[in-house]
Amino acid sequence: MKSIEGLKETFKYGAFSLPAVNYMLLEENLPKECREVLCILKLAWKGNFKEAIQKTDKILKSCKSEAAKYFLLANKLAFLKYTGKVDMNLYRYLKRNLPKMSKSIRDTVIVTLINFEASGIKPLRKVRVWKNDYRKSTLSFLYLSLARREADSGRLSEAVHDYIQAYRLSREVPHPTCIVSSLNDLAWDIREKHPKLAHALSQGAVFWLGYYREEPGNLFGALDTLFVVEKDMDSPSIHSTAHIIVSLPVPEDYLSLLKKAKKFVLDYTGSTYPNTSQLRRYVEKVAWKGKTLSSKGISDILKGKTKMIRADTIRKLLTSGVDTGAPFPVWNEWIKMEIERKYRESSEKLKELPLSSETNPFFLTTYMALLDREFLSRKERLKRAYKLLEDIESFADFMAKDHRTMEFVVSMVKAHPFIEGRKETVKRALGRMKRKRLERFTLRYIEMKESDRKLLDRFLRNYGRYDGVRFGVRLKGPDVVREFARRYSLKVQPLLVAFWCEEDGRVRRRLETILRYMVQG
Repeated sequence: MKSIEGLKETFKYGAFSLPAVNYMLLEENLPKECREVLCILKLAWKGNFKEAIQKTDKILKSCKSEAAKYFLLANKLAFLKYTGKVDMNLYRYLKRNLPKMSKSIRDTVIVTLINFEASGIKPLRKVRVWKNDYRKSTLSFLYLSLARREADSGRLSEAVHDYIQAYRLSREVPHPTCIVSSLNDLAWDIREKHPKLAHALSQGAVFWLGYYREEPGNLFGALDTLFVVEKDMDSPSIHSTAHIIVSLPVPEDYLSLLKKAKKFVLDYTGSTYPNTSQLRRYVEKVAWKGKTLSSKGISDILKGKTKMIRADTIRKLLTSGVDTGAPFPVWNEWIKMEIERKYRESSEKLKELPLSSETNPFFLTTYMALLDREFLSRKERLKRAYKLLEDIESFADFMAKDHRTMEFVVSMVKAHPFIEGRKETVKRALGRMKRKRLERFTLRYIEMKESDRKLLDRFLRNYGRYDGVRFGVRLKGPDVVREFARRYSLKVQPLLVAFWCEEDGRVRRRLETILRYMVQG
């Protein structure tokens, strides 16, 4: 690989190319300019735009390649936009120099310029495009950029068409950034006029976010959109979205979202709540409607004689849905009641399936997809829950002991879209294992310590993500990866790609140890 243009096949997938980039960065013959560009892109893919800009400026001072220079400047324009800055001089410079660029670099720069025009600027002449001149990955982003520009100009019907085209083409590549962004941007643009459709589109964006990304990075806006739409709709599922948000690394630009999300995170253990003035106002508003409490009980609460209000007292007041602006104790108990209702429905659905610890992957795929599972992670507890699947009635009784395990059962049937995306990736791995091998895998998995389970989970999720993806370069790795593939009927190349998803050499060595444990005997 002698130039930046030689990375064309790698760039095709955007941030999804991370494992190939990790692999190439260890190659000794990789040219300096390619190495520097790849390091900058890795920063941007993680959402570290400010650091990416600093490194770009530093490299540009000594950059001798014209292609690399234009590529870096175009990316800098995009990075600045993500940090809320508009550099019109850089925009004009790139636009003026388009004829000097090679076609492959020019295509990339044109998409960046059109995307920039969609951020509210009004150039005298917009960049012209010829859609039949681009390869599919570039064309998908071109449609996305055009859709953003049209939406910014108030031409929403035209924007919708181009968003759909961007989504369709990016699914064929696949290009995860474009897949998520096309659905997310469309949801955001129509959320006020069509909230239900916006909610469905936003859920789709978050599903693909969970499917393609371990951490959202520069696509965190998809979770932001879903949170906003659910809040506007007073949807009870906002508590799950909030839990996802607080469980992930949050980029600096979304710290305000993190602060808002924390207010909707469930308190699973609370059984009494302080009698605050806000809570008294709510009780005064609803208590006399159905009058499910005694007159003295209501009076004692309103006068402040009752210092702590029990959860079951609050529940008696909840005869209908609760909006997201309700006092936290009211909101908290309503959500717990929703979990109980969904748990009963999910348990009934599970009873209709031919479940057993040997044949059903529902339990394991859910466990391997969750972000937070400390409530079930102790070896004895996890093994007991898994073995009880042979008698679904006993399993349901065991999982009904608290709201976290009830939510787990709900997630077995239908989880939050981000978790559903992660479940789907695991299914691509576990689904290839025959009954006895899956049973062997599961029992060995349960015996591992939780930190090793999490690493193996990530490894298999990445296997599912990269199954069928071609980078134009064949990755190599340790023999134990091939042995693991053979033992559990998995494909070798996706496993090697999954191995190189890990950037830290120490983590890769730990993964090798885990794989040796899984294949021994």
